[in-house]
This record gives sequence, C-alpha cells and structure tokens, in this order.
Amino acid sequence: MKTLIATLALLMALSVPAQAEPASCQQIAELAKSIMTARQKGVSMSKVMELADGSALFESMIVNAYEVHRFKAPVWQETEVAEFRDKWYMACYKEFKGD
Repeated sequence: MKTLIATLALLMALSVPAQAEPASCQQIAELAKSIMTARQKGVSMSKVMELADGSALFESMIVNAYEVHRFKAPVWQETEVAEFRDKWYMACYKEFKGD
C-alpha cells in the first residue's frame, strides 16, 4: 500500500502542460490508472486528495475515481482500472486533437 501511495505521489508531481500533447496524455493515463488502483485497493479518498496539492485536474480525476464502485473481485478491479485509464487518455487525446 505504501508503494502504491508513493507511486501516486510521484506521478502527481509530474508537471502536465496546460496544452496537452500525446506524451502528456500518456502521463495522465498513468496517473488515472494509479488513482483508480488506489481506489480499488481501499486507499481513502482523503489520503489520495492530500497528494493533489490543489491541482484542479488531479482533484477532478480523484473525485471521478471515487464515484466508481469499489469491486472485491480482482478481475473486476483490473477491468475498472483499465477502463478508467483509457477514459482519461481518450479525454486528453480529444482535447489535444480538438475533437
């Protein structure tokens, strides 16, 4: 659990440019994956929110993750993590492409 939180903190420390590019979309997707993994592993929202450091993007991602049901079965947890990661990548990519 401590490793998960440390990884999450490191990803949040990465600066994501205001004007997203495909490379930063990958960073956003990895951050989304880490946030949802923390959610599915039972890390409290308040602990994850402390790491957001006031970033509106990160706070939005965290709130969005904690609105999702926490699954007990590992297969469903993994599915939810992958879907959440891909959802945020797609949103970033569409923003970058202007769609």
